[in-house]
Amino acid sequence: MIHFAAPAEISQWDELVSKNPNGGDFFQLAAFAHIKQQRGWTPRYIVTDRAALLALEKHVAGFGKLWYCPQGVGAANAEDTAMILHDLQAFAHAQGVFAVKCEPQLIDTPETRQALLQAGLQRSADVQPTMSTIWLDIRPELAVIEARFNSKVRYNIRQARKGEVRCRVMPAEESTYRTFYELFAETANGRFVIRPYEYYRKFWSEYCESGHGFIIFAYDDGQLASADFVMTLGHKASRKDAGSTRRKTTRGIPALLILETIRELKKRGITDYDLCGAPHSAYIKDKNHPLYGVGQFKAGFNDHATDYAGTYLLPVCPWRAKLWQRFVEKLVRAIYYRLKHQAWY
Repeated sequence: MIHFAAPAEISQWDELVSKNPNGGDFFQLAAFAHIKQQRGWTPRYIVTDRAALLALEKHVAGFGKLWYCPQGVGAANAEDTAMILHDLQAFAHAQGVFAVKCEPQLIDTPETRQALLQAGLQRSADVQPTMSTIWLDIRPELAVIEARFNSKVRYNIRQARKGEVRCRVMPAEESTYRTFYELFAETANGRFVIRPYEYYRKFWSEYCESGHGFIIFAYDDGQLASADFVMTLGHKASRKDAGSTRRKTTRGIPALLILETIRELKKRGITDYDLCGAPHSAYIKDKNHPLYGVGQFKAGFNDHATDYAGTYLLPVCPWRAKLWQRFVEKLVRAIYYRLKHQAWY
């Protein structure tokens, strides 16, 4: 019951993913496959009797093929995850794959971790930096949603309104991507490393033009002050990239932008909004955590952080997977970053 997707199935891939037991994942869409294909990964569209899943394939010299399932594998619980991966293991072996790395989007509990380990999975180094995040329930009326924000966020929103800050969904075109990247680079300067413009242009255009994303800008006195890129899938949305100018602006612009994004999402039938990335719930108030500031901003909208079970490796060829897990992966990622100044994954 497991096979590579036929052309007809690939043509409706996003619809298949949206029907997965967990409602689908943003990085399992065809847009993400196209993005990673330009980065040296070969997309493998796989259909099982339980879920449709995207595996990104890369050949590792001396080892064989590695499959990476970003945010995979579409299951809603640990038991279904184990069954999907059990079926995938034999299929992957026949394709010359030595290991499958995946990121089950399952809530982190001792029971979930135990079930995954008992299924033969091994905890592995994370790829995505969003193993904890903050979700917003945006089903209520907008006024009710705003009233649930903490007092500081509500005050900041009022100040931005008084300053006549204006928010607008932007067209999916070159000028939008270029302007956003310039703001993103200004935000990142001296704080964190970003990829080259062409990577983000490809990412934003693939999602926006496929109907699975949009970019929204906030203007202060006619000048761009803040921007967000948001991915959408079914009833869910996720804020992926965000930028804010360092110049002095009206107070509260990023907070107002979140609220106006929610307004737009509600028009599109979205009910759940992921603010994408926060410290683990155990460290959300730890001032020494590198994401403390980010966490505090997002906690103002909802003080409950959601923690995921993390990244796991499914050994297909045990001894090769063991070497990869213990030594080789870390070395490959480090060398690649040193040479290319970019992530291997």
